[in-house]
Amino acid sequence: MKRVIFITAILMLVFASCGEDAGVPGGESGTGENCKKTGDCKSGLVCIDYVCVDPDGGDTGDTGNTGNTGDTGNTGNTGNTGNTGDTGDTGNTGDTGNTGNTGNTGDTGNTGIPEGMVLIPAGSFWMGSPEEELGRDSNETLHYVELTKGFYMDTTEVTQEKFNSLMEYNPSDFPNCGDDCPVEQVSWHEALAYANERSKLDNIEECFDCTGTAPDFECALKSEFTKTQDCLGYRLPTESEWEYAVRAGTSTAFYNGDITETGNGKDVNLSAIGWYCRNSGDVTHSVGGKLSNNFGLYDMSGNVWEWTMDWYESDYPAGTKVSPLVDPKGLEDGSYRVVRGGGWYFLVEDCRSARRNASDPTGGDCYVGFRLVRTK
Repeated sequence: MKRVIFITAILMLVFASCGEDAGVPGGESGTGENCKKTGDCKSGLVCIDYVCVDPDGGDTGDTGNTGNTGDTGNTGNTGNTGNTGDTGDTGNTGDTGNTGNTGNTGDTGNTGIPEGMVLIPAGSFWMGSPEEELGRDSNETLHYVELTKGFYMDTTEVTQEKFNSLMEYNPSDFPNCGDDCPVEQVSWHEALAYANERSKLDNIEECFDCTGTAPDFECALKSEFTKTQDCLGYRLPTESEWEYAVRAGTSTAFYNGDITETGNGKDVNLSAIGWYCRNSGDVTHSVGGKLSNNFGLYDMSGNVWEWTMDWYESDYPAGTKVSPLVDPKGLEDGSYRVVRGGGWYFLVEDCRSARRNASDPTGGDCYVGFRLVRTK
């Protein structure tokens, strides 16, 4: 089933294959002109998907109302205490009582890790990229972020099989790739609708109010949650959670080392961890086929771009070690949602840990998928 292409009136993602020149045409860039980075555009414009656009342009998406903090998950039941042994006859030692059974682990709010996920501990890191990093764009200003809440994250992108099993349809442009390939051609709203269905399956709270029927959902964070991190159900990661997770304690361009090539080049480090234009054969691939990062996450660099919760903004707010950004949630509204990670048809620099892109949340594309998280 063909879905909406990744295009709006003022935003068009220009996919430069390895056999094409991804450079910017000569001359000064204005609205709608091609670009490679924000610095190629006129003042006040930003480079999104290789096109100079007004970051404040387009329709404004709705955001959920501020509400109460979600309830904490229930703790698993404590096992029963064993009975004390009877005292034996005079001179004999009484029998030892039985040891109580260990309590079962509950689903929500417990230390048990959900199936198919890994625990990402709370922590702090430098988000963005240093100015000397190859392939860097101007919207990657380094700033310090503190995440006070740990979270669980899918080890792989959501597969076609998993999406189809809950949603009962497969929107992917590459169905012949197989059940273990990432689902793509999904909108941001479809990803949230899937998150709700997964929460229902595990009998935990749903994070989103969704209306409409497949595939035309419209979803927003429930009004009782001030931040998406307040909900204990399944959801998309914030942009800062995503980058903290992909870096897994590293500060290099990729989680296994520095970037060595740009453009049409073939990068040895990226080739070991991700599918991109030089090794993908212009198709998606089964998840988990490359090297994972230190957290045990696969395909965070390449295969498909991944939706995050945040509205796109052209640069980050300032944050230092003395005054870090704490659990940032991004803008209250906007026109485009952030996608991260690069994809099977993209250049080396597009798959760096700091690379940012944006997309219309109502549309889907064969380059975009997602993975879910849960607040610990």
